[in-house]
Amino acid sequence: MQLAPPPGPRPTPPDLVVALRDAADTLGHRPAVTLLRRGRREEQGMASLAQWAAKGSHLLEADLLLEPGDRLALRAPVGWGAAAVALAAWWAGLVVTLDGDAEVAVVHEDLDPPPGAVDVLRLGDAVDGSPLGEDVAGEAWAQAVQSFPDHPPPARGHGQAAALQWAGGAATQRELIDRVGADAEGTLGVDAATIHPVEGLLAVAVRPLLTGRPTVVLDGVDREAAAGERVTHWA
Repeated sequence: MQLAPPPGPRPTPPDLVVALRDAADTLGHRPAVTLLRRGRREEQGMASLAQWAAKGSHLLEADLLLEPGDRLALRAPVGWGAAAVALAAWWAGLVVTLDGDAEVAVVHEDLDPPPGAVDVLRLGDAVDGSPLGEDVAGEAWAQAVQSFPDHPPPARGHGQAAALQWAGGAATQRELIDRVGADAEGTLGVDAATIHPVEGLLAVAVRPLLTGRPTVVLDGVDREAAAGERVTHWA
């Protein structure tokens, strides 16, 4: 019996739209993001993450009427919810801003939206990303996107489009891919409390697409909690 040669390195995608589509097709339900909390483990598969991103891209285009180049403010801790929002925005050709203002904002239930936000959607810590607090102002992102299709609309993002802005920096989709691709092997572990917001978002939203391996996020627990997660290196 002749064994097939081992697969070669994954080709570098031209943009995040292609990266997400290819990862969903080839990786299926293999984990993309694993979140570890005290007494709790949550795992989001690649196909499921792509479906949430697809629903979100429909919401951003059809309901919020955002156009390519528009800005979306994202204020959320490192996790699969932030990854799904960012990927939805990049599919729609939007610019995700981590520090600046925007008329549309997706904000964790414990954080304040930017002052200029007109439409505010909330992420929470529930398994589906819904807010847990009953008095949280703003519509839940998970509920707002739920009725939209799992298949994304035609892509409006591309490699040279502006994708991410933060205090003192900005990057296109292709630049984000190149930034992550320089260290894209194995399973990465990150501590949500200490990692830089830019690197944290890339760790959960971009890196799994390129590596086919999950990112393990610690939220309020130490590294011993990840003993069985096969982490090869830590951010």
